Amino acid sequence: MADDNEEESDEVTLNSDKITEIIDESMKTTLSSVQWNAKKVDGWTSNIVEHCLKRLAEMKKPFKYIVTAIVMQKTGAGLHSAFTAYWDNSADGICSVPYENDSVHCITTVYGLKLD
Repeated sequence: MADDNEEESDEVTLNSDKITEIIDESMKTTLSSVQWNAKKVDGWTSNIVEHCLKRLAEMKKPFKYIVTAIVMQKTGAGLHSAFTAYWDNSADGICSVPYENDSVHCITTVYGLKLD
């Protein structure tokens, strides 16, 4: 019965460890062997966000998800990002994971909004 209780408690909170794993897998699968090519960035970002969203939906948790991905050429330039939200900190959450290879930087972010 303990497994049932754990499953129920997982349903009401955002599992950031699992989401980080999903994001990391998606970025590595898509970007690990690529070299920067501006013509392919749209496809890479679409692949990352769609893969993440599919895996998140498979978890069947009572959340709406928003997934974003930023992919940029690794040139030494800086990237600054910020977000703010008016939400329930005890139920909603965010998980952001960076990734890089020799020529590409990527940051993928998942926002989880608990359904009432």
